[in-house]
Amino acid sequence: MLHIVIISEIIKVDHKKIVERARKDIEEGERWHKRTNVREIVFGFNDGSISILALIAGVTGGSFLQGHIIAVGISGVVAGAISMGIGAYISSKSEIEHHRSEIGREKLEIEQVPEIEKEEIRILYEKKASFTDKELDVIVNRITGDKEVWLDIMMKEELGLVEERFEPPIKIGLIMLIAFLAGGLIPVLPFFFLPTPLNSLIISAILTYSALFIIGYWKTSFTDRNWIVSGLEMVGIGIVAAVVPYIIGEILVSWILSGPFG
Repeated sequence: MLHIVIISEIIKVDHKKIVERARKDIEEGERWHKRTNVREIVFGFNDGSISILALIAGVTGGSFLQGHIIAVGISGVVAGAISMGIGAYISSKSEIEHHRSEIGREKLEIEQVPEIEKEEIRILYEKKASFTDKELDVIVNRITGDKEVWLDIMMKEELGLVEERFEPPIKIGLIMLIAFLAGGLIPVLPFFFLPTPLNSLIISAILTYSALFIIGYWKTSFTDRNWIVSGLEMVGIGIVAAVVPYIIGEILVSWILSGPFG
């Protein structure tokens, strides 16, 4: 009898740990939507560093003077950051407006055609598992008994919209703008301190690729990818983006100077 009591207590303790772990995992999953804006940071920094390095490589390959390269680089950083920030703001705002529009439509359908919406709930859960008709009746009645729950389920299950993941468009725009500025300034910095454009470009490429590798490594803290693969992927994209414009710059300037514009 004592053994049975002990085993029962162990099961209770283990179950309690399981419940606590499950709740913790769910809370962690919910907090994911409110975490650091990984997508905006990686996208903005990556686009800024690669696009400005490519721009500088192109004008360096075109034999531009050091001062001209700096002017082009800074102009590209500012213009690109503003463009990316505004673009992120508008796209985020449009997504929220679409979400609110869909909420309004679903609310109207729940009010005007509730039987159809109930049937949609039934169909959604029929596809999830082999529920019996009685189980489906219970599920449908429980969900549709609360209109807020009903609406939330329809938004997430039918339309794939999760309201919690939407953040203020201004915040998204600013993060994108700052990330682009941070990434874009790195390729320009060596041109302020080194005397020749080619040497500046070499150091610029080294700094940019190092920063891209670090960003690739950092983003693996949110994924299960290998940090070396992730870092090298970012560097590989950067190399292609720099080498091609440099070659084009050399070819284009040579053609212009030897052609009708020379």
